[in-house]
Amino acid sequence: MENKVKLILDTDMLTDCDDLAAMGILHTLADYGEVDILATVVSSKHPKSAAVVDVVNTFYGRPNLPIGAPKGGSGVYMGHSVFLEPVSAEFPHTIMSNDDAEDAVVLYRKILAAAQDNSIVIATIGYMSNLELLLKSTPDEHSSLDGLKLIEKKVKHWVCMGGNFPIDSAADNVNFTRDGAAAVYTIRNWPGKIIFVGREIGHKIFIGEKLRHESHDNPIRRAYQLHRDKAGAADWNHHTADPCTIIFAVRGLGEYWTMSKAGNIDIQDDCSFVWREDSSGNQTHVIQKMDRGELGDIMEALLVRR
Repeated sequence: MENKVKLILDTDMLTDCDDLAAMGILHTLADYGEVDILATVVSSKHPKSAAVVDVVNTFYGRPNLPIGAPKGGSGVYMGHSVFLEPVSAEFPHTIMSNDDAEDAVVLYRKILAAAQDNSIVIATIGYMSNLELLLKSTPDEHSSLDGLKLIEKKVKHWVCMGGNFPIDSAADNVNFTRDGAAAVYTIRNWPGKIIFVGREIGHKIFIGEKLRHESHDNPIRRAYQLHRDKAGAADWNHHTADPCTIIFAVRGLGEYWTMSKAGNIDIQDDCSFVWREDSSGNQTHVIQKMDRGELGDIMEALLVRR
């Protein structure tokens, strides 16, 4: 397929199993010729985050995809992931820890510098730790442009999973609040278009139960088993905040969603915000259109390839 989306994925890969589902769907869309995955970057500094990303890439036949991770103490760490250690121990991969991955910001700069102008889609399904540092980055051997100018020249748009629209109290928006300073800085200073896929979209669509019937050599199945069993859930269905973001980043609105008018989130230092329409704004957010159950069936079919 010509005009395939050129995409860099930035995932927290830390506490929630839907990051693996999002990656699985992304790989399936790549197999279908809809997207070129240029890199898979993590914003978590848990030592096994990059390892599990490598597990998923390897399972889908892309063991050589570049993987970036936070360096120098950046990123977010939480120690209570129920699946990172087991999945990294039980499935094939070569990157053993974040230490083995490339510096996320250097990897971003290398890929952006080599890309055609206005060609790259960045999809974040986690924290904005890496993007903040990319914005603040200085010229290097890959580009004479600083981070802001490099983004402005090379990035088509940024698709961001996060926010509760139209008003967010910051009480339940971990992609913003776990690295709040990075979220506030990045959203306020991003030089191009941002499209938000808010929590009100994917947190009302559920998939995962069909993973029970997948082979036990499937690491996404294992992550869902561990996550849902730990939660004491009666089934494996789980929200789809991250999978929805991937579907949008690759397929656009399709028949799935409509788009808000242009505007901006008036974000405060504590990550609370109010959505404000503004014809000169560089931000929009996705609005549900398709029946949520029907969209869930589409995503689950991509996840289990049936």
